[in-house]
Amino acid sequence: MISTADPSESRRVTDRVERAVEALIAERRLSVGDRLPAERTLALQLGISRNSLREALMRLAARGRIALRRGGNIIAEAPETRWTHVTIADPLAPVVAGNPGFGQDVLEVRRGLEGQAAYHAALRALPDDIDAIRRCFDALADCHIKGDAAAEAHADAAFHLAIADASHNAVLRSVMSSMFGLLQSSISESLDKLYNVPRTFERLSDQHAALLDAIARGDADAALSASDAHIIFVADTIRTIDEERARRARADSLRRTTSPRI
Repeated sequence: MISTADPSESRRVTDRVERAVEALIAERRLSVGDRLPAERTLALQLGISRNSLREALMRLAARGRIALRRGGNIIAEAPETRWTHVTIADPLAPVVAGNPGFGQDVLEVRRGLEGQAAYHAALRALPDDIDAIRRCFDALADCHIKGDAAAEAHADAAFHLAIADASHNAVLRSVMSSMFGLLQSSISESLDKLYNVPRTFERLSDQHAALLDAIARGDADAALSASDAHIIFVADTIRTIDEERARRARADSLRRTTSPRI
């Protein structure tokens, strides 16, 4: 159980608890309106004192991340995230959903955002940030073992957003968070297609591991390269699959129109 009488150490503990609660929200796929575990339960799960937990919860509430309620704290959404979501994600969502080809555009944006997130995370990540990324990496593997595609897509997005958290760039984190729906939608589409290719999960897992390792080592250039390589692999593989599907569709259409009638 964590406890301290030193004010500076107390602030560091609160920082760690705050990040731990954020990681738990991501790992459990809690969304706006969902409830956090009761304080006593949450404190036991995180191995912290209830006082430290309350301080962290108050800071999360001040950021708009959660809403404090007598019957149980609920997940909220930061005001800046709401603003960027309305101005960026909402207008794009129907366009992306109506035309799967826009997935390549999403991947281009992902490459730029995530590359920068990875680069700065390698320079700025604290030990707790690395632990949060690693927990998301492990959660992704668990979801794959369970065969839960929806949970796997969310865990994949949470992994990349944990890297954005580790960049300690509030603007970058806010933009990536506002596009979470598009990001998750893109990942879901990617997974549906990618896992038709043998041994794809192993390759994606290796890429995620390389990205995590570069950030943990503090190698910014390697982190950027690993992030770029990952997105390029996803984009190229999906493009190849799409081209093959289109070719088969053309062939099927031609057979239907040219087949002799009996």
